[in-house]
Amino acid sequence: MDSSPPVVVRFATDADLTALEWEGQYVHYRRLFKKAVAEARRGRRLLLLAEVEGQIVGQVFVQLSTRLAFSASGCSSGYLYAFRVKEPHRNQGIGTQLIREAESRLRRLGYDRVVISVATRNTAARRLYERLDYRIFSEDPGEWSYVDHLGQVREVREPAFVLEKWL
Repeated sequence: MDSSPPVVVRFATDADLTALEWEGQYVHYRRLFKKAVAEARRGRRLLLLAEVEGQIVGQVFVQLSTRLAFSASGCSSGYLYAFRVKEPHRNQGIGTQLIREAESRLRRLGYDRVVISVATRNTAARRLYERLDYRIFSEDPGEWSYVDHLGQVREVREPAFVLEKWL
């Protein structure tokens, strides 16, 4: 019998903004998180959190429309991003549970396909996605920028594989 505490998957709210920074590890994304929560309120994104005993231990965000480069002709695609599970909670099925919940929500909303990017060097995440039937269909140079919590522009370059799964 498994005595692990239950994992609760729920939507993020404004009250979760500080917790999304993961004890300061992701404070530089504060503005992005605030924008994502606002867009979720408008129905443009889904922000799913995994909680164990009231503590956020994982997350996945879902953009409900994808960039043109990730779109397939004639289908609606949701894009998963900001997927992470805290180190002590990995390899316990929490990531799988988050991704399956995101897929289920997309299916219920009438989406045909789900897309996710993974850094080319992140082999553990890539194995998880492939185990869940995602397949590489493209590569992305992963070049983008954002304004951090101090108002500074940060440039990111993280080459990635782009994977898809038909729902």
